[in-house]
Amino acid sequence: MLQIDFLVMDMSFIYLSMMVKELRIEALSIGLELLKLSKSEYTSYWRTLIENIRREGYSGLLTYSSVFDPLETQQIGVWNELDFIGRNFSLPLLNSMNDSMIPFPKGMVKTFSDYFQYFKLWLKYPSSLLGLAIPLGDSPPQCIENYSANLTLQNVAFEALFQAMNQVNETFKGIIVFRWDNPSSGDSYNERDSNNWACS
Repeated sequence: MLQIDFLVMDMSFIYLSMMVKELRIEALSIGLELLKLSKSEYTSYWRTLIENIRREGYSGLLTYSSVFDPLETQQIGVWNELDFIGRNFSLPLLNSMNDSMIPFPKGMVKTFSDYFQYFKLWLKYPSSLLGLAIPLGDSPPQCIENYSANLTLQNVAFEALFQAMNQVNETFKGIIVFRWDNPSSGDSYNERDSNNWACS
């Protein structure tokens, strides 16, 4: 079944690579958090996919958007064939009224900085932080747009993140801030049941 998935992906990316070449797209991610497909036993499939995209004439930057370590980033075997490491790093924050649960800004900076320092071992590749989430709410987690966010706390975390990035700026090539689930998109989660991911 997974081989069929790669065949479909390969065909899709052949058409996509033609399109992005014509549109002069600067960067393309060949996958997003495909934990079952990004394991080492599928490395040869990923190599073939990359070769086929290049063969179609796409000369822009290529990456793979991995779940931040330890879930996925280190298990991917084709980083040396991509242009930079893509890491999705979500920052969900509860709207807590308990002061003991609210971290201090300096503590946030240290937490983020410690994460990023760890990735200095990846410095032989340019790296990029790709994902930042809107805050996670406290009621109910499966609902879209139905949460109470602590925007003050989110702002503190946002500023702390950039301070930490500045401390290890040689680790990053760029950042993209995106919304985890966009209700206006066709694939938005609109069923309120336990099978859905929690909103971010």
